[in-house]
Amino acid sequence: MSENLITVREAANYLRISARTVYRLIESGQIGAVRIGKQWRIPASDLPGQEQAVARLGAALPAPMVTA
Repeated sequence: MSENLITVREAANYLRISARTVYRLIESGQIGAVRIGKQWRIPASDLPGQEQAVARLGAALPAPMVTA
């Protein structure tokens, strides 16, 4: 099963918050994430408001990384 994963920086840009805040949200469990090596990846479906933003703007998330 493949899932769209994005970087912390991509999530920060999408949510318009700092990368540091994204790390805090990951640590508190408010955003789900997986660790790949030394880097965190976030399932695009776990971003707050993602469904509403896509419906409202007709926009997609920035270039997600697809894993096999």
